[in-house]
Amino acid sequence: MKQTLAETVISFLLGAAWALVLLGAALLFWSFLPFGLLIAFMAGVVGSLFGLLFVVLLEVASLQFEKYRELKRQRELLEMIAGALKASTKKEDAQDACGH
Repeated sequence: MKQTLAETVISFLLGAAWALVLLGAALLFWSFLPFGLLIAFMAGVVGSLFGLLFVVLLEVASLQFEKYRELKRQRELLEMIAGALKASTKKEDAQDACGH
């Protein structure tokens, strides 16, 4: 499946957001480690929240692209089905007009 430029950029930014999550968590964890393990753990969780916000936003954007692609595919299938039904109806009408 071919990706658009926007999808490629979103995918790249998603990887960068995960790196931001790890960097923020590790940086704050090691910065607060002298104050105790529990405080350092809580600081690491808080440090990862900013990156996790970006991960969620970019995942939502990615899902919207997938939803658009799926709706486009379903529309094409429904148009094919509608065309086949119209052709079938016209054929039956022509047969009824001939007296069959």
